[in-house]
Amino acid sequence: MSKLNSDLSDNTIHGSIPYQIGYLFQLITLTLGQNLLTGKIPPSLGRLSSLQALSLRQNLLTGEIPPSFGRLSSLQVLSLRSNQLSGEIPRELGDLSQLRSLPENGLSGTLPPELGKLSNLQELWLTSNNLRGDLPKDYENLKNLTTLFVTDLQTKGLSFPESANLSSILSLTLRNCSITGSIPPYIANWNQLRFLDLSFNNLTGGIPSTFKNLFLYQMYLTRNMLNGTLPDWIYRNVWELKSKIRGKFMDLAYNQFRFPEPETHKTFPEEIVRKYCPDGQKKSQYNSTSNFYVNKPANNWAYSCNGHFYGDSMADSSKFVQKVTCGAAVTGASLYDEARLCPNSLKYYGFCLRNGNYNISLYFSEIVFTNNDDYSSSAKRVFDIYIQRELRLKDFNIKEMARHSNNVTIQSFEASVREHLLEIELFWAGKGSLYAPPSFHGPLTSAISVTPTTVQNFEVNRPGRLSKIGIVAIVLGAVLALILFLALMSRLGWIGDRELRDANSSTRLDWPTRVRICHGIVKGLKYLHEDNPSRKIVHRNIKPSNILLDGNLNAKVSDLGLAKLYDEENPYKFIQEKGTVVYMAPEYAMRKAITEKVDAIVLHSKGRLSELVDKQMPNEHVVMKQAKIILELAMRCVDQSPTLRPTMSEVLSELERISN
Repeated sequence: MSKLNSDLSDNTIHGSIPYQIGYLFQLITLTLGQNLLTGKIPPSLGRLSSLQALSLRQNLLTGEIPPSFGRLSSLQVLSLRSNQLSGEIPRELGDLSQLRSLPENGLSGTLPPELGKLSNLQELWLTSNNLRGDLPKDYENLKNLTTLFVTDLQTKGLSFPESANLSSILSLTLRNCSITGSIPPYIANWNQLRFLDLSFNNLTGGIPSTFKNLFLYQMYLTRNMLNGTLPDWIYRNVWELKSKIRGKFMDLAYNQFRFPEPETHKTFPEEIVRKYCPDGQKKSQYNSTSNFYVNKPANNWAYSCNGHFYGDSMADSSKFVQKVTCGAAVTGASLYDEARLCPNSLKYYGFCLRNGNYNISLYFSEIVFTNNDDYSSSAKRVFDIYIQRELRLKDFNIKEMARHSNNVTIQSFEASVREHLLEIELFWAGKGSLYAPPSFHGPLTSAISVTPTTVQNFEVNRPGRLSKIGIVAIVLGAVLALILFLALMSRLGWIGDRELRDANSSTRLDWPTRVRICHGIVKGLKYLHEDNPSRKIVHRNIKPSNILLDGNLNAKVSDLGLAKLYDEENPYKFIQEKGTVVYMAPEYAMRKAITEKVDAIVLHSKGRLSELVDKQMPNEHVVMKQAKIILELAMRCVDQSPTLRPTMSEVLSELERISN
């Protein structure tokens, strides 16, 4: 009988694997990957003595790896990744002398020493597991090994052997394996090595000088206890390689390195605390060369991200923000339209918080692993949650907690803030789906909420916080805004004017004329804000004396002496500039972002709106109804929150609707 090849991958096959396949003794390859197969792997597959390649990856298979697989003497490739397997690695796999690739899955137990006998092994993947114990003693002499990928091995402490001969190794990852001691210089003898990840261990000492001879594409030594001065050749190699490859070359974050020269372009969390929090003088514990971003100019929140996607090492930072493809099934779903993710560690820092207790809520929705077409809907995202460097939730699975993709789960915690710094870390511990499309493993979150447990706890200790004088200025501004409102209403003849109105005036304005004047003012501001062909202009000094009427009582906006071009990229540029204090928007006193909506602060009122209407106006239903709408519109224009004020287009549209 001729040899058989069977490729049934990517066919949306449901159900379990028929045990009868074990009687197809002539099978050379069996590929059932990227389906929806469930149940256990039938032990009868161990009878396929001619089988050279078996792929069951990206299904929903459960149970253990059958020990009968040890009888597959011709097997070279075994792919089981991205399933839901459990149990230990069978010792019998050490008898597969022809095996070239052994993949990861959600297995547990100790590593069988028999794996060290796999002399033809080229790829050894031991991740997404709960394995414990030491690596096989003979692994360092697997001369054909090109990829060694081990993460999150639960041990009492490993150290590198005195010598190792991995002469063919291209990619070496020993991540979060509790490795102690120093980095051995002999690694530099592995000329083929291009990728090195020794992050999240307990390594000490410096970077061996022999490493300058390596042609590494990427090197990750994140979060160890390495120290010493960084050698100059690291900087040279970085710039040489950046022109040849995409992506970040190295990450040395969270060690104790000293830099040859002051790194003025680096920003560390502790430096933010020292500079911007008067009571937060804190000695730096770590230095960082990972991506660290601060929201400026407020400097009160920051995040850092490190690592790379193993399934797509060329992915850049644009992939770190993902957008929803199908709306979240909750009220307030817009909160989950986007999510930030990071390959290894995603940290958020809250600066200058008053010391005390806080409630922290983390908002999650799996918006990446959602597609049935590419089988990503069956993928898992698993990570740990740390708050103030304390593990608060282990092996957190978003879809498991929310019960489905695009559903929402909110995890709440209490934490104490000391030294004015809050640190929240979402840490990928090597579990979950690694290569499931779109290959974006690692932590993901949609939003974070931090609130004090009591009102007394909440205070931002910043030089730019509101002082008593600032608060008085805001209150005074509100009172003056009321005066402004009354003055403008008086000029238009809308209110009784015995106290305020220039008495010999013979001009009387009927209701349509008054609406037309308002229409003209708003139309002029709309031109400055939205229709100007060059750039937006903010008037910044709207007041009654700057509104002129021609002979036909058409309104003209005048006096552009304080007007400025509006820069959306820098809404804080006007914060230090002075205007006529009476007519300032609250943003000036509160030192918030300045937008074109400061020009909306021209009206304000309190109490009963109907009493503000000029008594000389006919008490007609239409007039009173329109007057009420305009006054309510004026109230919206002076809302304390700029985002709630209408744009001039919206105001103009409302006035045109009234006019018609």
